[in-house]
Amino acid sequence: MKNYRTRKELKREVKILLKKDLGQALMLYLIMILLSIANIFYSKSETSAATLTYDPATLYLHSFKLVSTGGIIGIILIVLFLSVFFRSLDWLRNPDLDFSPLKSNFTYYRNPDWWHLIVIYIIKRFFIILWLLLLVFPGYIKICSYSQAYFIYKDVQAKGDGDKYAFTDYITKSRQLMDGNKWRYFVLQLSYIGWYLLGYITFGIALIWVIPYVCMTNANFYKDLVERNPDII
Repeated sequence: MKNYRTRKELKREVKILLKKDLGQALMLYLIMILLSIANIFYSKSETSAATLTYDPATLYLHSFKLVSTGGIIGIILIVLFLSVFFRSLDWLRNPDLDFSPLKSNFTYYRNPDWWHLIVIYIIKRFFIILWLLLLVFPGYIKICSYSQAYFIYKDVQAKGDGDKYAFTDYITKSRQLMDGNKWRYFVLQLSYIGWYLLGYITFGIALIWVIPYVCMTNANFYKDLVERNPDII
């Protein structure tokens, strides 16, 4: 049995990094924080807890009614959010990393292959919808299974092996990486409920801490998975 870090350990590592340079984290997540606060006022009938079973890239994105209907705004936000998550992973791997937090929001807009992220998102949603049409519970299991596809794409591209992969391969690799880890991931998402509610009842003020904390902890979960399963990626 692999010696994975516990939820407490994953969260503690993120807290240490955030306390070390909270200003850097706030600038990195500033756009996401502002959009999430706007979303609270836009739709008081929905809380962030409703996004529990979604992967990091749709953690806040999915609850935006304007985005969930699709369109150019949704595409813009998907690429922006993933750029932030990817930079967070880099930062966790190198706590002394020197980077421009605001510019990091637009990293993948400058990448000619930015559309790859959109294709992976569409494929994931398609597969998940098919599973949900069969039964709700298997659909939720697949949401967890496919949750690491974007991070896998990032690492594969960084290694220069992107040409060897089809878009569906990232989902397959995520499923392999999450084998035996879906429950751990699901419980990790459940552990954020209190933080989501805090962000909601404070009209978004608490999200200044909550969003970087949650998103970076999810990135740290992936980092731990890959370190324990180097043969998969």
